Amino acid sequence: MNMKIKALLASLVLSAAVSMCACSSSDSSSVSDSDPSSDAATTTTTTTTTTTTTTTPEVTEEPTVTTTTTVESSVTEDESVTTTTASGGEVTEPEATTTKAEDSKTTTTSVTTKKPTTTTTTTTALQYDKNPVYEQYGHDQELLVKFINRTDPKTSIPVIHISTKDSKQITSLENYVDCIVDVFSCDEQFEMNAVEGGIRVRGNSSAYYGDVSQILKNQVPYRIKFDKKQNMLGLNDGAQCKSWVLLKSNWNLVSDYIGFNLGQVVVGQTNFCSDCTFVHVYVNRAFKGVYLLCEQTQVNKNRVDVSEPAENYKGTDIGYLVEIDNYAEEPFFDVDYCGATMTDIQGTTRKFEMAQYSIKSDIYSDAQKDFISKYVNGVFEIMYEACENGNYLTFDENYNLVEAPYTNAKDTIAAVADLDSIVNSYILEEICCDNDCGEGSFFMCVDFSTNSKYKKLTFTAPWDYNWGYEDRVVGKYHAAAFNQMSFVNQYGDRTNPWFVLLMTEDWFVDMVKARWKEVYTSNGFKQVITDTKKLCETYYDDLSKNQQYAPDCGISLCDWVTARMKWLNSKWS
Repeated sequence: MNMKIKALLASLVLSAAVSMCACSSSDSSSVSDSDPSSDAATTTTTTTTTTTTTTTPEVTEEPTVTTTTTVESSVTEDESVTTTTASGGEVTEPEATTTKAEDSKTTTTSVTTKKPTTTTTTTTALQYDKNPVYEQYGHDQELLVKFINRTDPKTSIPVIHISTKDSKQITSLENYVDCIVDVFSCDEQFEMNAVEGGIRVRGNSSAYYGDVSQILKNQVPYRIKFDKKQNMLGLNDGAQCKSWVLLKSNWNLVSDYIGFNLGQVVVGQTNFCSDCTFVHVYVNRAFKGVYLLCEQTQVNKNRVDVSEPAENYKGTDIGYLVEIDNYAEEPFFDVDYCGATMTDIQGTTRKFEMAQYSIKSDIYSDAQKDFISKYVNGVFEIMYEACENGNYLTFDENYNLVEAPYTNAKDTIAAVADLDSIVNSYILEEICCDNDCGEGSFFMCVDFSTNSKYKKLTFTAPWDYNWGYEDRVVGKYHAAAFNQMSFVNQYGDRTNPWFVLLMTEDWFVDMVKARWKEVYTSNGFKQVITDTKKLCETYYDDLSKNQQYAPDCGISLCDWVTARMKWLNSKWS
């Protein structure tokens, strides 16, 4: 968590550092990056300066007036106005002639309207060398540089700008649109200039299931895939990867942010958990919203580090990354959880529902698919038989189930599953009360190669917390319990059988309590909440740019999580 806050704060150190300003809020996913008044014939600007300027005619996107005192001044714009489209197409920049000292440094004082804070910074126009790649992608570099120099002083968080090839719309869940990426308003070492790659829409419900008409009208998440490995904004200690994710911000703003950062405390010490930071995203100079930049869950030495098979290798001694996935597409397999009926920690008795598991790593044969299906189903059967029936099983050399040489459930299960990873995953899910933890965005891995780091089934890569933190579970277990029937009748049964089964075992509860004591008393969790609140307050205007009171909702969510952790501490301390 400290690293994320540090990275975000570091992004403000650029020589073109910026002063925070009051940003207009809008529910539209594609709005002008200009102030609301830019559509009027006259704008009013209040500026304080400590410099003396010379008069140099220059065209700028946003008119400003420089004086030696704090005054209210009017500037009349030309007839050219900023227009944007829902597709994020090219924008006609408003033009105005003002007096401005070339490359001058102006000290301005901006007073926010939402939170009464005063910030004084020094701003300098960013300079870009001529780069033919902009023209190759159908974009005017001079216009983009003007846009950057106009936008940079208006934000205190990093900005990611996407220029699509010939301003093509981004509407597909499958097909990437060629693009170039610029990153600015950050520390100089994290800037990007015209880095080539592709971008597509990602997600399911968050992307309106691919409905193009809805995608064009609303904010949607994206996946960026660079042509060459890159790092973005110093995330994950500077690890370079091709794929990065832009999650759209939710009404409660920090749901995923808190999930990832709590995950760093409890999961990230031993297994992969995405790093993240907030950014503003523009596509073809049209503002798309506040986003959370994070890492793609994928096989990668810097992410889920299981071995990747050589192309067309068909042996089963490879690494596997799988996801419980209610939107499963081939290759996937079914897990029937032994067709078991059992009673959970709260006394509810019900039969487990079958689930589908997508294979997220590369495979090249039906034998590989059949093998991992047999293995995952086998691990669950070993758990179930040990916990419920006192029948201790294990795998033989062909991964068939045979009698195990153990005399208790814990040792039996520990032989085939990484119990520490399951404990860590369970604690995180129980805090966040994630409704998807049993049916979507829930990852496991195992690696059967010679140099494997994951010789047992391991829970890893926590993901997707935008459907959690619900009041209906206050004072109750969530991840270790069957979903309430009122929820099941509306959304289907999304219970996580792995947690329900194991939390009926005293020895597993003892492991949870011991781990909880380590992470809760270390103040790691509490620090996440403290830092998240501070983030919402410090960057209030930037984080509320597309939803006016989002930071307030984020602070309220922090209070909800604090109360949830206190309740869990009363059970596990």
